[in-house]
Amino acid sequence: MISSYARHGCAENAVLLFVLTLRKNLRPTEFTLSSALSCMSTFLPVEQGFQIHSWVIKLGFESDAIVASSLVDFYTKLGLINHAMKIFASMGVKDLISWNTMIMGLAHNGKLFETLDTFKELVSEGMPADNVTLAGVLLACNFGSFVDEGMSIFRSMEKEYGIKPAEEHYTCIIELLTRVGKLKAAMDIVAAMPYEPSSVIWESMLRACAIQQDIKITERVAQLMMKSEPQSSLPYLVLARAYEMRGRWESMIRVTKEMKHKGVKNVIGCSWIEIQNHVYTFKADQLQHHRGKDIYMILRLLSWEMEADCYIDNLTKWC
Repeated sequence: MISSYARHGCAENAVLLFVLTLRKNLRPTEFTLSSALSCMSTFLPVEQGFQIHSWVIKLGFESDAIVASSLVDFYTKLGLINHAMKIFASMGVKDLISWNTMIMGLAHNGKLFETLDTFKELVSEGMPADNVTLAGVLLACNFGSFVDEGMSIFRSMEKEYGIKPAEEHYTCIIELLTRVGKLKAAMDIVAAMPYEPSSVIWESMLRACAIQQDIKITERVAQLMMKSEPQSSLPYLVLARAYEMRGRWESMIRVTKEMKHKGVKNVIGCSWIEIQNHVYTFKADQLQHHRGKDIYMILRLLSWEMEADCYIDNLTKWC
């Protein structure tokens, strides 16, 4: 039941049931602890995860590969990457799941060189890499703009590791290429894909188009995304912005009208923050309801102090 709750996003129910097992003096197994740790998320107080870790120590499951991997995953999601690395280093037996968890955690926490070193260590140990392993390595190459390393791994996936590139691998390599301005190379890979590109890939392409300001490629990518993702507002907004920057007002108005005519709505972003075990959630257009004026005032004060200390130039333009 705890595992089922965790898999279906019912984190609070999973934790409550875990507490109930303790009250009934039922000794948790490695699977119980792993399932409870897996449902620890931003929407639950992190102290609960620490308490589960204390139970892991108390019950002597620190060296268990399943539980240790769950602890590594838990701490990497919190951003406590050093804790995760210590747990990983202390593991006596490491299966592929353990390696993949560490590689993904390092990549997501900005430990990019460490990600590549861990991958090399995995290969030297004779552990066969799978699609998750390579996705983590390519993610690190993407974040670090390691073009040569990323392209080398991507091109050798099928030959050296027997793995055909999947959507997550294409997404990483295309984001990497667009990040460093190699838009044409990214377009070539998109054209050679054996299936339709995902919305994430089109978004990467469009953002690159907006930065490089190539109107012809922007129009082409926007039209393709409009067909594949008809309810996405991104292609309309990027294209309208591109026309606006060039003073093509009629084209901008045409795109805006087309967006309204097709009933495409602009999706508003959402953020959350935890303060004293309570999670506050708000949408981007609700900032003024959360003392937005005070937030912007403090931001301006911080900007002035940073400028005075020569940390950054022209930051007040963002405010």
